[in-house]
Amino acid sequence: MRKILTLAFSAFAVSALAQLTLPDLSPSGSIIQNVGYVNLEIHYGRPAARGRKIFGELVPFGEVWRTGGGASTKIQFDKPVTMGGKSIPAGTYSMVTIPNQTQWTILINANTKKIFGAQQDPYEVATEVVRFDVPAQSTEYFYESFTIDLDIMNNDVELYMRWENTQVHFPIYTNNNVQALHNIETHLAAHPTDSDNLAYAAYYLGMNHQEPQRLLGYVEQALQIKEDGWYYELKIQLLADAGRLDEARKTYQIALNYLRRTKPEGWQDRERQLKSIVD
Repeated sequence: MRKILTLAFSAFAVSALAQLTLPDLSPSGSIIQNVGYVNLEIHYGRPAARGRKIFGELVPFGEVWRTGGGASTKIQFDKPVTMGGKSIPAGTYSMVTIPNQTQWTILINANTKKIFGAQQDPYEVATEVVRFDVPAQSTEYFYESFTIDLDIMNNDVELYMRWENTQVHFPIYTNNNVQALHNIETHLAAHPTDSDNLAYAAYYLGMNHQEPQRLLGYVEQALQIKEDGWYYELKIQLLADAGRLDEARKTYQIALNYLRRTKPEGWQDRERQLKSIVD
């Protein structure tokens, strides 16, 4: 009878354990980011330090690490990008690492089914797409949980990985700027009298520090088609940025006459904005 009761209790304990719900020790993290024409996603587990020494102990130096908790970290992009000096086709990849004290090796692998870094899944060089080294740096801030961040710079991406007091980062280059310039040239060739997009093209390229020799030409073309307070503001700003202050002030006077003559909506605010550029 005692044996029957023991078995019944054991069955109850297993059943209760199966139903127990607790917080995930390595909760999943995701980044879904549009970068120009590229849609980029990263999915990874976020283990916490919990008082443990991470790099060199929990994560051994010189060994493949899944770069997070649970499954290997996945990175996905819907258009080709360049990492480690190599163009990588659109798709989903495992992103694993080999941490060391002074540098990490980044491994991008086409096999997304295996958990590289786990004992049962030894790393496969045959499906490796690219590997490259990046320096390991110290951080003043202590990162309790493993963290991946993206910083968008001029339509490209800088990817940061941080945990404990260590960080590594590397660029992901897109083709956004080349594609944007192609789109501008194609549109303006088909619509040469589209003054708004001539001005917008100059503004966009100027903000991204591209094609400086084209910018003033685009704005002057727009002004030849029609006068507009924003077009004048762009031209004055471009001239001032180029150090051509006499020309900027001369254009300011022309713009001032236009605004006071036509009095478009918000013209007084525009006048003050123009004055602040040439003062």
